[in-house]
Amino acid sequence: MRGLAWPDGYFAPLAVVAAAGLLLCGVGLFLDPRTTFAGWLTMCLFLVGLPLGAMTVLMVHGLTGGRWGDVLRPPLRAIVATLPVALLLFLPILARLDLVFPWAGADPAMLPEAVRQKLAYLNVPLFIGRFLACALAWLVLAWLVIGWTEPDGDRSRQGTTTGYAIGLIVHGLAVTVLAIDWMLSIRPEFTSTIYAMLEAAAEVVGACASALVVLAAGRAIETMPGGEEDVALGEDVANMLFGFMLMWAYLSFMQWLIVWAGDLPEEIHWYVLRGQDGWQYLLWLLIALQFVLPFFAFLMRSVKRSHRGLLGLGAAVLAGHFLDVVWRVRPSLSAAGAQLSWPDLAAFAGAGGAWCACFLYLWARPDRIAMWRRRLLRG
Repeated sequence: MRGLAWPDGYFAPLAVVAAAGLLLCGVGLFLDPRTTFAGWLTMCLFLVGLPLGAMTVLMVHGLTGGRWGDVLRPPLRAIVATLPVALLLFLPILARLDLVFPWAGADPAMLPEAVRQKLAYLNVPLFIGRFLACALAWLVLAWLVIGWTEPDGDRSRQGTTTGYAIGLIVHGLAVTVLAIDWMLSIRPEFTSTIYAMLEAAAEVVGACASALVVLAAGRAIETMPGGEEDVALGEDVANMLFGFMLMWAYLSFMQWLIVWAGDLPEEIHWYVLRGQDGWQYLLWLLIALQFVLPFFAFLMRSVKRSHRGLLGLGAAVLAGHFLDVVWRVRPSLSAAGAQLSWPDLAAFAGAGGAWCACFLYLWARPDRIAMWRRRLLRG
């Protein structure tokens, strides 16, 4: 199955945007390194969540089946193939962890007692080692999942129930490490046993919304037959995204409820910080885009049978997911409140442009994904 022709025209402009953004990020490292790294880390976490979420959806579909997954498979495979680029974006941060994480390079005597108790886990060598181990596990999983989900591949090479189940377990453990190391340890006083599940759910929402936008932009899936009689394929895809969105909303609410019921100052402050200095407006906006608006729209069959409706829903949920990542990560890295600075825009253009250019390059020619897989094996 060949991809659509439309992405080719966007590759060159995105490459220019990425180059300009990377150049500005280089300037930002000299003028305001902390703000530049804060914006860069936020974009890295958003971008790496897309291929990780796509892998989750592909493996879940491998266990469950269904036409919704068959139509989502091509864009999801292209998203998974961008994983090496997303992981490479983390390398600058690994070189200067002290600009992002308060425990890296700090005098232990100056840290709170709750943080000092975690230094056996939160130290630079182990942090880098865990990231490299997770990156290796994800690259192997990406190689396997892309091979298992080839549309016209040898059936003997297709994924098995056992393979998908083991893959989900390994993937879940790696996502847990990502959530703890790269997100929670930005403010190490905060502890949440549900945060890793929340991050995994958010990744699935972002990946599924991205795939829906790509499909709705190039195919009339709202007119294609779905899994049941008198049900359009667009309805099936929208209903699955609706279910993923509800899972994210449930986990987000449960974390908030547990933290406030526990009434621990270190944990409550995490929410207090995100409910003032302008971050509360970002919170209301992401709730509107990722929950309120799609909640009512997904219940309307006319919207799910509309080309513009599907495209708009996917775009709204994807934008809400981006704001969710910003709201969970950025406040702990900013002392000036919710202010949009030029280093943030530079990171958005540089990292985001590079990832989008890579995705469109792969999506325009699905055979390039097979080439990527062969090169990854040789490497």
